[in-house]
Amino acid sequence: MITSPVGPATVEPGRLGRLTSWTLLALGPLWLLLAAYDLLANLSSGRRLLAAPVLVAVAVQHTWLIRRAVPGGSAGQGPGRGSVARRWWNLLVLVAAIVVWGDMADRPYTAIDWAMVPGAMTAALALSLPARERRRLLAAVALACAVLGEAVARWRHVSPELLPAARAMTGAGMVLFIAGVEFVLVRLWRAVREAEQVRETTAALAVAEERLRFAADLHDLQGHRLQAITLKGELTQRLIGRSDHEARAQLREITELARAALEESRAVVHGYRSASLATELANAAGILEAAGIRTTVDGDAACIPHQLQPAYAALVREGVTNILRHSRARHCRITVTAAEGRARVVLCNDGAPSSAAPSSPASSSPAETGSGLAGLQERFHAIGGYILIATHPGGQFERAGHTHRESPA
Repeated sequence: MITSPVGPATVEPGRLGRLTSWTLLALGPLWLLLAAYDLLANLSSGRRLLAAPVLVAVAVQHTWLIRRAVPGGSAGQGPGRGSVARRWWNLLVLVAAIVVWGDMADRPYTAIDWAMVPGAMTAALALSLPARERRRLLAAVALACAVLGEAVARWRHVSPELLPAARAMTGAGMVLFIAGVEFVLVRLWRAVREAEQVRETTAALAVAEERLRFAADLHDLQGHRLQAITLKGELTQRLIGRSDHEARAQLREITELARAALEESRAVVHGYRSASLATELANAAGILEAAGIRTTVDGDAACIPHQLQPAYAALVREGVTNILRHSRARHCRITVTAAEGRARVVLCNDGAPSSAAPSSPASSSPAETGSGLAGLQERFHAIGGYILIATHPGGQFERAGHTHRESPA
């Protein structure tokens, strides 16, 4: 669970985050693939009985440890810290992997393949440890593999043509190489999760900022009138029964103040809803860019008749809100066109939810349902237009408004 300053929210990893975690999960079987082939094709039955269970155990433990370290973002938290049996089992599998590497170190053409076995187990186990313990584990296993590999090679007197310490470098080098690859991928995964969190927070803040702006405008205009109504209401209560004439005068003033406040509120809301299309396009581009969504605006708002602009401005405003709330967009294109007697504004973005299905002009996707879309449909029906919502392959989501250019306001 990752929370933002705006409120708690679960930030799911994007495509790059999922690809990174899948790659890490696939690395365990991949590291062991060559050793498994050698096990099936070249080893004697005795060596197979020794190596096969270790290969299976390393593959299973590597997957389990990576799943603990990556999908929940708990790398470095020590999976299974409360289970002594689990820690001893991991240590036993690691020791068995080192022993198998030592037994295979005398085979010149497959020594590197078998060095991946302790390397994979060490890398996965190290991901669950704090930095200091991680360095100690890597150093200890690399040293153990180097010493054991060189000792076996000298004891069995094989491959004299190899350079001195070739087995030692093979064993230690593969442990450090595999650990380095998996550490880099985990750091990439963390960076992707942090970027997703920042994007979600920025989008939520952009929406909250727009709400606060409207609330501040309404408060500034209505605060003093409501305060005056309150004070006059209290005065009227004191005057009732003492001076009915003055009380009636105060009630008339309260009525006028309330009527003026209502008119001002309607004017504020009307001004908010009736912003020019050019202003709304500029606001939309700024908000989306602030949320990390690359935005392109094609066309000129001036080609849309003035009486139609409030509806299209509302379309852009509602579309931007839904992009920020319901999609994982990276790109958005807003197109304004007016030709052959028709006006059209289209918002198209990627990152649409996979559950969204193609829609007809009278329907909407799950991300678009609610009073916002209903209000837009009413606006466009009133001017002889309609709203079109559609989902295209590849996660492209499109919302468009169509009207006749000569439609009345």
